[in-house]
Amino acid sequence: MKQKPIHVNVDCARDFAAAVEPYIQNPNLYKSTNCYSYALGIPEAGIAVPGHLTKPEGRLYNYMARADYMRKLLTDDGLIEIDHADLARVQTQVIAVVIKEYFNGHVLKYHKDGTWSYQDGAGQPITNLDCDDKIITDPRNANMGFYDEFVGYFKLPETGIYYKANKQSPLL
Repeated sequence: MKQKPIHVNVDCARDFAAAVEPYIQNPNLYKSTNCYSYALGIPEAGIAVPGHLTKPEGRLYNYMARADYMRKLLTDDGLIEIDHADLARVQTQVIAVVIKEYFNGHVLKYHKDGTWSYQDGAGQPITNLDCDDKIITDPRNANMGFYDEFVGYFKLPETGIYYKANKQSPLL
């Protein structure tokens, strides 16, 4: 039987504690998610790939790690690019994307208190600190280590987002 996409509305987390609460309640959850599913607030999506929320079999190849192509993949998933000045007014979840061109991309999650957090890759811990151990307040200026190009900010639409759940998710 073919799996139907799930439709959800995701509000912006109030702060880091609220963002990681599902991962504290279910300590194994981080093992089956990555930076994209964490940042979007849809851990059921598992190891999510930009451009493939409704097609979980997708993969991210090195040639996709370009700013223009990442924008295309994110808008294909239904996300809307916004400006930094829009952050305080947005009610839905907002993400920021950074890349190492032609190698990899990384996604951060915005909190209503003006801070950011991220899952440090598939199955890795979640933190709100950059590589200088500073709380992230602006991903454009944070030391994200390996990732050296800021792509942009993207919000989930007010009407919600569609995705297919990863059958390996411990939430199913």
